[in-house]
Amino acid sequence: MASAISWISIFLLPLIATSLFDQALIDSICEQTRDVDFCKSTFNADPRTIAVDLYGLALLSIAINMDVVKATIDDTIPEIVKTLTDPVDKQRIQVCLTDYNDALVKLKAAWMASSERNYKEVIRLVIDAANKMVDCDGAYRKSPPIREPPISGEIDKVTKLTDITYVIINLILK
Repeated sequence: MASAISWISIFLLPLIATSLFDQALIDSICEQTRDVDFCKSTFNADPRTIAVDLYGLALLSIAINMDVVKATIDDTIPEIVKTLTDPVDKQRIQVCLTDYNDALVKLKAAWMASSERNYKEVIRLVIDAANKMVDCDGAYRKSPPIREPPISGEIDKVTKLTDITYVIINLILK
Protein backbone atom coordinates (compact mmCIF):
# COMPACT_ATOMS: atom_id res chain seq x y z
CA MET A 1 0.00 0.00 0.00
CA ALA A 2 2.79 2.41 0.88
CA SER A 3 4.46 1.80 -2.46
CA ALA A 4 1.24 2.71 -4.31
CA ILE A 5 1.07 6.00 -2.42
CA SER A 6 4.73 6.63 -3.18
CA TRP A 7 4.16 6.06 -6.89
CA ILE A 8 1.12 8.33 -6.90
CA SER A 9 3.02 11.10 -5.15
CA ILE A 10 5.96 10.74 -7.54
CA PHE A 11 3.70 11.21 -10.57
CA LEU A 12 0.99 13.53 -9.26
CA LEU A 13 2.92 16.05 -7.18
CA PRO A 14 4.90 17.42 -10.13
CA LEU A 15 1.66 17.81 -12.08
CA ILE A 16 -0.01 19.63 -9.20
CA ALA A 17 3.03 21.88 -8.71
CA THR A 18 3.13 22.68 -12.43
CA SER A 19 -0.58 23.53 -12.46
CA LEU A 20 -0.16 25.81 -9.46
CA PHE A 21 2.83 27.51 -11.07
CA ASP A 22 0.93 28.02 -14.31
CA GLN A 23 -2.06 29.48 -12.45
CA ALA A 24 0.20 31.86 -10.55
CA LEU A 25 1.79 32.95 -13.83
CA ILE A 26 -1.61 33.45 -15.45
CA ASP A 27 -2.85 35.40 -12.43
CA SER A 28 0.21 37.66 -12.47
CA ILE A 29 -0.27 38.34 -16.19
CA CYS A 30 -3.99 38.92 -15.93
CA GLU A 31 -3.62 41.33 -13.01
CA GLN A 32 -1.79 43.65 -15.42
CA THR A 33 -4.50 43.65 -18.10
CA ARG A 34 -7.47 45.99 -18.45
CA ASP A 35 -9.97 43.15 -17.92
CA VAL A 36 -8.62 40.71 -15.34
CA ASP A 37 -11.71 38.45 -15.36
CA PHE A 38 -11.73 38.17 -19.16
CA CYS A 39 -8.03 37.29 -19.15
CA LYS A 40 -8.35 34.62 -16.47
CA SER A 41 -11.47 33.05 -17.98
CA THR A 42 -9.87 33.01 -21.43
CA PHE A 43 -6.78 31.15 -20.30
CA ASN A 44 -8.61 28.91 -17.83
CA ALA A 45 -11.10 27.85 -20.50
CA ASP A 46 -8.41 26.88 -23.00
CA PRO A 47 -6.94 23.40 -22.46
CA ARG A 48 -3.68 24.42 -24.16
CA THR A 49 -2.89 26.74 -21.24
CA ILE A 50 -1.83 23.95 -18.90
CA ALA A 51 1.17 22.95 -21.01
CA VAL A 52 2.83 26.32 -21.65
CA ASP A 53 5.30 28.67 -20.01
CA LEU A 54 5.52 32.46 -20.46
CA TYR A 55 6.79 32.13 -24.05
CA GLY A 56 4.04 29.63 -24.79
CA LEU A 57 1.44 31.97 -23.31
CA ALA A 58 2.54 34.63 -25.80
CA LEU A 59 1.92 32.19 -28.65
CA LEU A 60 -1.31 30.98 -27.09
CA SER A 61 -2.72 34.49 -26.61
CA ILE A 62 -2.12 35.18 -30.29
CA ALA A 63 -3.60 31.80 -31.29
CA ILE A 64 -6.75 32.46 -29.25
CA ASN A 65 -7.05 35.86 -30.90
CA MET A 66 -6.69 34.23 -34.33
CA ASP A 67 -9.47 31.79 -33.37
CA VAL A 68 -11.80 34.68 -32.45
CA VAL A 69 -11.01 36.58 -35.65
CA LYS A 70 -11.43 33.48 -37.83
CA ALA A 71 -14.78 32.59 -36.20
CA THR A 72 -15.97 36.15 -36.82
CA ILE A 73 -14.95 35.92 -40.49
CA ASP A 74 -16.37 32.43 -41.06
CA ASP A 75 -19.47 32.43 -38.85
CA THR A 76 -20.53 35.72 -37.28
CA ILE A 77 -20.25 38.10 -40.23
CA PRO A 78 -21.94 35.75 -42.75
CA GLU A 79 -24.87 35.32 -40.33
CA ILE A 80 -25.17 39.08 -39.93
CA VAL A 81 -25.02 39.65 -43.71
CA LYS A 82 -28.05 37.37 -44.14
CA THR A 83 -30.14 39.69 -41.95
CA LEU A 84 -29.12 43.04 -43.47
CA THR A 85 -31.34 45.01 -45.82
CA ASP A 86 -29.89 48.53 -45.54
CA PRO A 87 -27.20 49.15 -48.20
CA VAL A 88 -25.18 51.29 -45.74
CA ASP A 89 -25.10 48.42 -43.24
CA LYS A 90 -24.12 45.96 -45.98
CA GLN A 91 -21.25 48.21 -47.02
CA ARG A 92 -20.12 48.71 -43.42
CA ILE A 93 -20.06 45.00 -42.60
CA GLN A 94 -17.98 44.44 -45.75
CA VAL A 95 -15.50 47.03 -44.44
CA CYS A 96 -15.35 45.04 -41.20
CA LEU A 97 -14.89 41.78 -43.10
CA THR A 98 -11.90 43.30 -44.90
CA ASP A 99 -10.55 44.64 -41.60
CA TYR A 100 -10.93 41.22 -39.97
CA ASN A 101 -9.18 39.49 -42.86
CA ASP A 102 -6.34 42.01 -42.61
CA ALA A 103 -6.19 41.49 -38.82
CA LEU A 104 -5.97 37.72 -39.32
CA VAL A 105 -2.98 38.18 -41.64
CA LYS A 106 -1.32 40.41 -39.02
CA LEU A 107 -2.02 37.91 -36.21
CA LYS A 108 -0.62 34.99 -38.22
CA ALA A 109 2.54 37.02 -38.82
CA ALA A 110 2.63 37.90 -35.10
CA TRP A 111 2.40 34.22 -34.21
CA MET A 112 5.33 33.45 -36.51
CA ALA A 113 7.34 36.34 -35.08
CA SER A 114 6.59 35.12 -31.55
CA SER A 115 7.68 31.59 -32.44
CA GLU A 116 10.95 33.13 -33.65
CA ARG A 117 11.09 35.23 -30.44
CA ASN A 118 11.05 38.46 -32.43
CA TYR A 119 8.96 40.24 -29.82
CA LYS A 120 9.30 43.81 -31.08
CA GLU A 121 7.78 42.63 -34.36
CA VAL A 122 5.03 40.85 -32.41
CA ILE A 123 4.09 44.10 -30.68
CA ARG A 124 4.00 45.97 -33.99
CA LEU A 125 1.83 43.34 -35.64
CA VAL A 126 -0.63 42.96 -32.73
CA ILE A 127 -1.04 46.73 -32.60
CA ASP A 128 -1.73 46.69 -36.36
CA ALA A 129 -4.38 44.00 -35.80
CA ALA A 130 -5.96 46.04 -32.99
CA ASN A 131 -6.01 49.09 -35.26
CA LYS A 132 -8.06 47.07 -37.76
CA MET A 133 -10.68 46.68 -35.02
CA VAL A 134 -10.67 50.47 -34.59
CA ASP A 135 -11.20 50.82 -38.35
CA CYS A 136 -14.14 48.41 -38.26
CA ASP A 137 -15.69 50.24 -35.33
CA GLY A 138 -15.12 53.55 -37.12
CA ALA A 139 -17.08 52.37 -40.15
CA TYR A 140 -20.16 52.48 -37.92
CA ARG A 141 -19.37 55.51 -35.76
CA LYS A 142 -17.70 58.09 -38.02
CA SER A 143 -20.56 58.98 -40.34
CA PRO A 144 -24.35 58.96 -40.18
CA PRO A 145 -26.25 56.97 -39.44
CA ILE A 146 -24.12 56.39 -36.34
CA ARG A 147 -24.64 52.85 -35.03
CA GLU A 148 -23.03 50.31 -32.81
CA PRO A 149 -21.30 47.65 -34.92
CA PRO A 150 -23.21 44.35 -34.87
CA ILE A 151 -19.87 42.69 -34.05
CA SER A 152 -18.94 45.03 -31.19
CA GLY A 153 -18.58 42.04 -28.84
CA GLU A 154 -16.02 40.45 -31.14
CA ILE A 155 -14.19 43.78 -31.56
CA ASP A 156 -14.01 43.99 -27.77
CA LYS A 157 -12.63 40.43 -27.46
CA VAL A 158 -9.92 41.02 -30.06
CA THR A 159 -8.92 44.26 -28.33
CA LYS A 160 -8.76 42.55 -24.92
CA LEU A 161 -6.74 39.65 -26.33
CA THR A 162 -4.34 42.14 -27.89
CA ASP A 163 -3.92 43.72 -24.45
CA ILE A 164 -3.12 40.29 -22.97
CA THR A 165 -0.48 39.63 -25.64
CA TYR A 166 1.04 43.05 -25.04
CA VAL A 167 1.33 42.40 -21.28
CA ILE A 168 2.97 39.00 -21.89
CA ILE A 169 5.47 40.41 -24.38
CA ASN A 170 6.37 43.22 -21.97
CA LEU A 171 7.08 40.61 -19.29
CA ILE A 172 9.27 38.66 -21.69
CA LEU A 173 11.21 41.77 -22.67
CA LYS A 174 11.92 42.80 -19.06
